[in-house]
Amino acid sequence: MTISASSLFDEVGASYEAAFADNAPLCAFINQASKNLPPNSRVLDVGCGTGKPVAEILATASHEVHGIDISPGMSVDGVFAILSLFQLTPGELYSMIFKFAEWLNVGGCLALAVTPSTGLLPDKCTYDPTWNCVRMLGKHWMGNYTDEVFHSEDGWARLLQAAGLVLDMEPVDHLFCPAGHKDYTSLEVQHFLLARKAEPQPLLGPYPVPIVETPSDYVDHLDIFTDRFVSEDLKSLCKQVAVDGKKMVVLGQDNWSHYARCGELQALPDITDSLPYAPDSLDVIFAPWTLEKLPSLNQAIKKMVHVARRKGSQLVILQGAPGNEAVMHLNAAARSPRIRHQGQILQEATQLLTEQGFGHVSLKRVRAHYAFPEEDLPTRCSVAAECLAGITHRQHSNYEVIKKILTARLKLHFQGSAHAVGMDMVALIARSSDAET
Repeated sequence: MTISASSLFDEVGASYEAAFADNAPLCAFINQASKNLPPNSRVLDVGCGTGKPVAEILATASHEVHGIDISPGMSVDGVFAILSLFQLTPGELYSMIFKFAEWLNVGGCLALAVTPSTGLLPDKCTYDPTWNCVRMLGKHWMGNYTDEVFHSEDGWARLLQAAGLVLDMEPVDHLFCPAGHKDYTSLEVQHFLLARKAEPQPLLGPYPVPIVETPSDYVDHLDIFTDRFVSEDLKSLCKQVAVDGKKMVVLGQDNWSHYARCGELQALPDITDSLPYAPDSLDVIFAPWTLEKLPSLNQAIKKMVHVARRKGSQLVILQGAPGNEAVMHLNAAARSPRIRHQGQILQEATQLLTEQGFGHVSLKRVRAHYAFPEEDLPTRCSVAAECLAGITHRQHSNYEVIKKILTARLKLHFQGSAHAVGMDMVALIARSSDAET
């Protein structure tokens, strides 16, 4: 039986510190990373444990250190995640690197210590093709069994680049054997990376963003909001935007009201050549995953702006967040047509909206997932595969093949996320430039 990360470290506590704190190369790396920070920086120690050696070294260097296990909700100059990311699922790990980048100020540093997949014994590993990583399921570690995720050195470099981070120094590798613990009969490979935030908005990733303006083949069917879709964040967003007395229209999702009941709401199944509203007649327009299936973002934005009331009006565009698990599975299984690069859509939409007088633009992450409570694993995989394939590829000539591929991949997915497939999104909220602030 595997154990959760929180329970594991509650249990091993002092023995973990005794085994891993005396690591001279790691301490040297942390010291070097601390010198790359501005004086008196605010630093997060992610998965801080007892505070040794990371927090201790940083505090000694006069930095303000916060030890955390969840999102801090603040901007910082440095994030240190030292040997603390193994027990995330592949999707959680991808998302966490982007969250680190979101927390950092531009120019801030991310310091990582990891074990690369190239340092593992092949017969103990399971390859995960969706995320191009290696997983060790039921790994024996310090008297317990854990599920862990590993990327290669190149994989880590690509992941950092995707989050808008650039390496600040050549990565460092060394071999380490934890002191006095019977589980370790061989040396452990450790890989140290120090990166700096270069892109101001990670939610517009993954980077590099494609430069092709319009894809040659785009998905013409998107049924995102199925009866499996769950998102309290989305309900909260709707309540914040669609206050009493405001007229709101949702484009492209005729079943929207089932998930977000709010305000004076009308839904249109699609953006047509002529929206049935007078100019400047709407307060709020929601476009959830609508721009994904349109060949021309420019025309779509102009149509929405035309009917939105210019003073105080808001346009809310929802697209997938970087590392959206459902999108990753679908693109890996179906290959073509692919769901477009979400950051590219949002970047282009931001530029077009600004040109049209909606200059107040903000981005926020919207947490969401598809729920699959079925207890029987084969049934759960089959139901989930049909749900995901139906989002975009129900009319695809290879629909049954896509479902079969997804069913096999989801069996591995549910080893980490037992009953959910992530559907995190990014909300672009644009207000007219003459709106009251």
